[in-house]
Amino acid sequence: MRSKILFNLFAVALLVALSAVAASAQVITASGRVTIKQADGTTVPVKDAIVKFYRTDIKAEYAAKTDKNGQYVNVGIPLIGTYTITASAPGARPDYYPNIKISQHPENNFTLEPGDGNALTLDQIKAANNGAVAGGSTAANTAEAKKKADAAAAERARVAAENQKAKDINDKLPAILKAGTDAYQAKNYDEAIRQYDQGIQLDPEQNVFYAFKAAALRGRGVSKYNAAVRAKDQAGKDTAREDFKAAVENSEKAVAAYRANASKKSMGPAPGAAPGQQGASEEVGYLADRIESYRIALQTSTPVDNEAAVKAFQEYIAAETDSTKKMKAQASLGDALFAGGHTDEAIDAYKKVLATNPDNLDAIYGLGIALASDPTGAKTAEGRDMLQQFANKAQDTDPRKQIAKEAVAGLDEALKPKPADKTTTTPAKRRKP
Repeated sequence: MRSKILFNLFAVALLVALSAVAASAQVITASGRVTIKQADGTTVPVKDAIVKFYRTDIKAEYAAKTDKNGQYVNVGIPLIGTYTITASAPGARPDYYPNIKISQHPENNFTLEPGDGNALTLDQIKAANNGAVAGGSTAANTAEAKKKADAAAAERARVAAENQKAKDINDKLPAILKAGTDAYQAKNYDEAIRQYDQGIQLDPEQNVFYAFKAAALRGRGVSKYNAAVRAKDQAGKDTAREDFKAAVENSEKAVAAYRANASKKSMGPAPGAAPGQQGASEEVGYLADRIESYRIALQTSTPVDNEAAVKAFQEYIAAETDSTKKMKAQASLGDALFAGGHTDEAIDAYKKVLATNPDNLDAIYGLGIALASDPTGAKTAEGRDMLQQFANKAQDTDPRKQIAKEAVAGLDEALKPKPADKTTTTPAKRRKP
């Protein structure tokens, strides 16, 4: 059910019109997960477990096998009918659910106990439910069958409750996401954030809401910050920085949630997989959103975890296949390195950008600041020249232009030759002999 939610959300998030696809009147998708209990009480996924669907109103049988995450899917189960579902695996005791209508309970999970790895036939299950075994009916067998039937009923009730909850969420989230997106596009950032918060509250595992909330926080923060710069309002800048910091936090949550969902649902590769593998481009989108939050935070002197920022840029640069986007991120990596006190590495990062794009304003500005901060003073003049170059090229609307001008004026004063020491000494009067 969770995978259906994610699919619907991504479809809405990408602003693709959702078309109603008529479902087949004959079949339904059955899915679930098989795990096995460990000695310490934890459970782990079971790979290659066999799940069988015995239709009991007529004679029919279907099967599925679990993947490395313990997930199984069969997309061709007849919609009409009553089933007994069994799960078996090497080293496990088989289990089953009787009297399942898959149209009502399409997702059924199994937690197996360690055992001999045998599989159950439908005849064995019928015998167990009737309290009969090869040696005849016993009270113990009847009690065991009742216990199993009660457990199966409880599990069906649990699955039904989970499915209903997921359905309720699935019904609400697309509308919330659309309302938030409409508000964002209208630059009503407060309302957009409120809508995205509703989505997060309903389902905290949804990566898309964190990413969209981060974008809305950046939009609101930029609007506040630019107004504060024009008004020379320091308090206004500080308020904007709170939004930028929150944007970073939500972007980090978006990446973490995406990776967690990808791992659980096999939506994509593990972090660090080679570009081009399934899901890689989708993950790059979340990495790009994250570095945008860090980029704005660093350029506005918003306090963030500098080491986390460096890691974010490095991960994006490693994953991005577009050379232009990769080089743009390289300049922001320089900002993160400089903010973290790695001045020499920052200078190298800026120069790498300027070697291929000498007009990159972000790299020019960053390099000027980094060079001018050299404690030995050996690079001060070069830093001053880079900042002057930035001031000459930047648009008047760029708030860094005024900062660069003021820095150049200060550096010019610092670089002026110091006047020679004109202090003279008056000779002492000689004493008369």
